[in-house]
Amino acid sequence: MNEMLIYLGISLLSILLFAFGFSKQGKTAEKKWLMEQLATADQNSQQRILESLQKLEQQPTGVANMTLLAALLIIPTTFLIDYVWFHDIPIEQRVTIAGNPEVPDLATAIKQLEQKLVENPDDLQGQLLYGQAMMSINNYADAVKAYKKANQIDPNNSDILTELAEAIAFRNNTGSFLGEPEQYLTQALTINPTKQKTMWLQGIVYYEKQLYQQAEDIWTDLLATVENPNIKSTITKQINQARAGLNKPPIDTDLGTQVLFNIVIEADETIKTLDINEPAKLFVFAKDPNGSSMPIAATAISAPFSWPITIELSDQNSLNPETKLSQFEQLEISAKISMTGNASNTTQDIVTESQIVNQGVQTIQLTFTQTNVQ
Repeated sequence: MNEMLIYLGISLLSILLFAFGFSKQGKTAEKKWLMEQLATADQNSQQRILESLQKLEQQPTGVANMTLLAALLIIPTTFLIDYVWFHDIPIEQRVTIAGNPEVPDLATAIKQLEQKLVENPDDLQGQLLYGQAMMSINNYADAVKAYKKANQIDPNNSDILTELAEAIAFRNNTGSFLGEPEQYLTQALTINPTKQKTMWLQGIVYYEKQLYQQAEDIWTDLLATVENPNIKSTITKQINQARAGLNKPPIDTDLGTQVLFNIVIEADETIKTLDINEPAKLFVFAKDPNGSSMPIAATAISAPFSWPITIELSDQNSLNPETKLSQFEQLEISAKISMTGNASNTTQDIVTESQIVNQGVQTIQLTFTQTNVQ
């Protein structure tokens, strides 16, 4: 079962990265990507891609993004077959079995999974896998049923609620997350306000409702938690769309990447012995020592941590286009460990002492100590 979760996690991460990379782009970029995949795809995948290309030509731009995402939701056939047929077989025996021509195709594997769920409908991981399989073949109605059953088995799970919201939006064939999907996203955010995919989708809800300030706010919060530069650039573009709705100037999407500060963060032995795991995050903040308490720049990394930690700060980490990091002669640098993964302060936070440094100082040392535990 752990192997299944790893495969599922990889699939979900791939979906999210591709969705970030292609959302809000035009049909031309989508068609180009599909054509590139067509050149190297196997026979089964070629048919799927050709169908997606045909739908793309027939659809308006707003719906076309849905077609591309549907094409990306292809779980490898071996993933599903491995779970259904091999998950109870020792790994050393699978090599021989995998070469057996009698190993079933995807359709047979799905039928087997369906039979397993008839026998044990409360198999949570089976329902989640079936939901993903149904999404991969565009059977969104059955995907919704699977995720709703999973939600009954494990209520108040933000991951399940988010996937359920997405499946319903696909089933509705409108490309919209308003209505029922929005209700599940709201519930998911209440449970886990820092889940990145949920934050991203909730921003889309706000944007659809023309609540541009809320869309900008949640995407800006999301931006501070994302480490991948390409994803940061894409989110910045979405923020600019929300800002355009407010008649605000855009954030520079080509933010400077020159490293201004190297923050070396150490922890004493007391802190190192603490059990710090997800969803905990380590945040680094840069503030104006003579101005607002709001950060000028921020970045975050996820637990677990390997000490010492070196974090780079540049204009790319700036949170506001009017107040870039490089514009300040002095900065107040600090770090905190948030056990909840939330940038907002809580009583569980572990913080460092702040340091006021001049622009041009390349390396800054911060240390978490027992006395800094709030």
